[in-house]
Amino acid sequence: MAAMFIGEHTFKVDGKGRVSIPADFRRELEEGDPTASQTGRARMVIVYGADTQKQLIVHTYDGYRQLAADIAALPRGSERRKVMERMILKRARPTEVDADGRLVLPQLLRDKIGLDGTAYFAGLGETFEIWKPDVHEARETAITDKFIAQHGEDFDPLSLLDDEGV
Repeated sequence: MAAMFIGEHTFKVDGKGRVSIPADFRRELEEGDPTASQTGRARMVIVYGADTQKQLIVHTYDGYRQLAADIAALPRGSERRKVMERMILKRARPTEVDADGRLVLPQLLRDKIGLDGTAYFAGLGETFEIWKPDVHEARETAITDKFIAQHGEDFDPLSLLDDEGV
């Protein structure tokens, strides 16, 4: 079964880059790593992507392995495969939950998204994202404002599930 990361959380980041992982996210990470029950530490993969990407995308261990298999299934030498290998496989960092339920974000990753004292976690179903809170808020506002301007304030996001959705 695919992971189910939902909700939003904000946590402090200490000087060593340690940040608590939301408890419900930790459970999903454990479910997505077959060795977590033996080791007591769930593995995950953080994709930091293109230089223009303003967030870190966190996958369960099994979810990332499936994504890597999907990329490997693309035709060798194809432009799509080359781009995905460079943006998703090359720019990934495996890590694990520490004994205190935290994630240690290396300086490279904190610098990439400008993370300083606080991290914003956004659950997106199969993955979750880590943002600098004000960057996330600005991005979210811009997307929401644009969508409402196009579709009106009465827009129901559930309509996107319909075949005739917006």
